[in-house]
Amino acid sequence: MHTSVHTSLLALALAAGSLAYATTDARAPRRASVAKQTRTTAPTTNAAAVFAPLPASDAVALVELRRLLNDAVPRALASDQKRLGEVNADVETFRARTGINAREFETLAVGSRVVKLASGATKLDHNVAVGRGRFDINAIVAAGRTSSKNRHTQQTHAGKTVHVFRLDEELKLFGLLKMRVGELAVCALDAQTLAVGEPEAVRAAVDAAGGRGALSPTDLAVLTQPRTPETLVTFGGRVAPELTAGIDLGNAEITRSVASVREMFGAVRMVAAGFDVQTTLRTSNESEARELGGVLATLKQAAPFLLSQVEGERGRVARNAAERLQVATQGTDVQLRLEVPQADITTLVGVL
Repeated sequence: MHTSVHTSLLALALAAGSLAYATTDARAPRRASVAKQTRTTAPTTNAAAVFAPLPASDAVALVELRRLLNDAVPRALASDQKRLGEVNADVETFRARTGINAREFETLAVGSRVVKLASGATKLDHNVAVGRGRFDINAIVAAGRTSSKNRHTQQTHAGKTVHVFRLDEELKLFGLLKMRVGELAVCALDAQTLAVGEPEAVRAAVDAAGGRGALSPTDLAVLTQPRTPETLVTFGGRVAPELTAGIDLGNAEITRSVASVREMFGAVRMVAAGFDVQTTLRTSNESEARELGGVLATLKQAAPFLLSQVEGERGRVARNAAERLQVATQGTDVQLRLEVPQADITTLVGVL
């Protein structure tokens, strides 16, 4: 089971900018003030304190799954009932195929290893999702046997039972992450915690739950970032030098700047005026950060012209988003924030 990822300027821009749905409509200062007050007064925790332990990983996403599916997605797609129906159908398909109801899970922690392919592309491998919530392991096993046509094996690892099903199909994990699934493993780590993913990764999750080989809060910057009650998703990961070695984006400065990123992390928050996502790109030194910040600022200035050929509502929303994108450099970090009115979110998602 793997997901392919191509390293390019566009990938960085999408990771750092397209996820940055913001809370503040410049035409609604009263609502912006409320959102700002919420962010500054709400109590905070860090990501590692909220989620079940993951095995050692290069990239993670920590999701408030029930709130995302029941509140955030319907709100974001309120004006696009067709797409909302597709999301709901994906959740139900995953439930029918696996016996796992994503809506019954409060939180979901996803971990992956990043592997570079001979082609120069990268893939996310050793994928595992650890969810906390309600589930019936017997119903999961029954559904898995049906879906796999009884291609099912049962293993014991560190005292836990790991069920492995041969599916050989595309599946959206928890209705969200589209992956090509060969073997899918599931294991109840305890009465409220379920690990789902590639067999080797699920076994590693069993070990992590037992205190062996768990991802440490100091391994990834994302795990120590503050979380407020509004936080829906926290994401982040390392960018090892070998992953960007040899890339050529047609411009030496841009190529060098992209290759300087060593870690990325950020968070999506749902607040009164919409969605607020901020992303940080971390480099090795302040000189690299200044150069990267300058490149992104230049691209931001050029974006309205480049998007001028995009017609209609999508073009308007895309140009507005480019104009609202904020780029700031602090030490070794380049911080990005994009402010988008709630009414523009569905259209922007369509553009991206």
